[in-house]
Amino acid sequence: MRSALLLTTLCLLSGSLFAEEYFSTDSRKLSQAGKAVVVTDLSKMEPASALITGKRQKGKWKMIPFTTAEMKGTALSIYGATNPPVIKLPLAEKGWHGVYVGLATTSGGFNIGGNGIKAKLSDEPVYRRMANNLALMENRRGVIQECFVTVAELKGQSLEIAPMRGLPATVCYVKLVPMTEAEVKRSQEKSKHRTSIATFDGHSWIWPFNPTTAEELAEEFRGYENTDIGKWWFQVTGSDLVCYPSKVGTYAGEGTVDFPTGAYSIYTKSLENMFKKGINPLKVARDAAKAQGTEFHVMLRPAGWVGSIPYEETFNSKFYYAHPEWRCYDKDGTPTFFMSYAVPEVRKQLIEVFRETLELQPEGVGFVFNRGMPLMLWEDAFCERFKKMHNVDAKTVDDEDPRIHATRAAIMTDFMLEVRALLDETAKKQGRTERYKISLGTFAKEPDNVRWGLDLPNWIQKGLVDDIATTWFAYHTSFTKTPGQIDMDYYRRITKDTNTKVYPMVIAWKTDKPKELCQKAAGYLLKGDAGVSIWDPQVMKGWPGGEPGNVFDVLGKLGSKDDLLRWAKTGTPTPLTIPLTRLDENYFSRWFPNTGF
Repeated sequence: MRSALLLTTLCLLSGSLFAEEYFSTDSRKLSQAGKAVVVTDLSKMEPASALITGKRQKGKWKMIPFTTAEMKGTALSIYGATNPPVIKLPLAEKGWHGVYVGLATTSGGFNIGGNGIKAKLSDEPVYRRMANNLALMENRRGVIQECFVTVAELKGQSLEIAPMRGLPATVCYVKLVPMTEAEVKRSQEKSKHRTSIATFDGHSWIWPFNPTTAEELAEEFRGYENTDIGKWWFQVTGSDLVCYPSKVGTYAGEGTVDFPTGAYSIYTKSLENMFKKGINPLKVARDAAKAQGTEFHVMLRPAGWVGSIPYEETFNSKFYYAHPEWRCYDKDGTPTFFMSYAVPEVRKQLIEVFRETLELQPEGVGFVFNRGMPLMLWEDAFCERFKKMHNVDAKTVDDEDPRIHATRAAIMTDFMLEVRALLDETAKKQGRTERYKISLGTFAKEPDNVRWGLDLPNWIQKGLVDDIATTWFAYHTSFTKTPGQIDMDYYRRITKDTNTKVYPMVIAWKTDKPKELCQKAAGYLLKGDAGVSIWDPQVMKGWPGGEPGNVFDVLGKLGSKDDLLRWAKTGTPTPLTIPLTRLDENYFSRWFPNTGF
């Protein structure tokens, strides 16, 4: 069924159009929302051979009836292990439109792991990931969440819908909203507040999704285009554990045949399959950043060498296993899972990782020190440096003796100078006119930085750090006693009148409630901080506390001070929500099902 939804219908479903605020991609924001064409009969999607009725089958989309107060039609439903093919809906409309999909909640009271699909137009190379992040309503009533796909000039394309690996989905409708020339222009404008940093961990963009092509890898980044995020800190996975074909490092799981879980096997096999095709995942990420006009920084997790059982063959740096003599040792001689930065050869290994990644000419490199500590303990190399500096046996002084801290700082300053030298040498060879930057994720409080040798005031004065993201979550620091607290006054003091910028960090999967997040981020901007850094956001994720909508809709706007201040008072916009009255055989009522199991 193709029908035009009246503007009054939209108002009835979601409140007064003029009383609510909407995100820029929301269909209710568009002036011609009342002329929207809504396709509710998805039994017309192609190929017909992929659609069934009756008993569910592997590899098939099941057609099921659905109704709401204002519409009815045929939805398409799958489970997480159905693995159906891509299906297509030919689009007859012409001209510029906003394209949307109505995605239903899938649970009737049991948690089956969320939901999600991917959608794109047939002439687009990369899918957009989306999910319904709404809770069930009273009496377990299911609801539809409208999800934005794209703004495009329609000229005979099809809309393609694909499953999201491992997730169920029930797709109820496709909506096409005509757009004015001014609205199209606004939709294509870059944000004027591109002050935020997003981190990517180099691991979770691969293992749930089993990508096989560069386009599938690039799905991770679709949705970032017009946000306030202006810098990507892309972690290669660990220290010399990397997610690209490397002559220096080890890709995680390299040579492993028995993995602790299927997820880790998927990660390694995905990398190996792509390497065989000549795909460099790090280059895919770098190219995506360049296409979006964002800075790209290659980041290492400085303590990410190996893991203990059951991860000993999944996180398995060959360099680590080849050199037990260069590991960190506790004061009593107990070996650890870390390598010592007091050893020049360890530092050189990471310099060589950076050297090969600089072939892609990112805007900078750096370390997320919150992942993690220690970088040195009481191994021979450290004790020798301590003896040379202080003429005392390091093992005879207190663990927190200021001389211990000073020795760590001296060693880490040597390393930062080595990194700076590499960057300047490489830039000269490449004929670059722009200086490579150094970015650091550091600790919440001054004593934490001092303890582990992060001599930030000295590094800032020497020009060894350009951007700092202040992170409160880091083991072997004070975060376990004061979680969430960052001493921003300290950071503002040490960066005042310098070129170094500071970005307090929020965690995408552990944010405050929407109003509180906006209040916190606005507070940072009002006090003059350069922006906000965001740990591992993903476009399709919901709010950790279960609030309606996608957390990324707000995370992507953390540079917009006026919006944040307003939302801190009134609450953040929420997606178009349409209660279901029927989904398949469930006629929603006060007598909800699944109470007998």
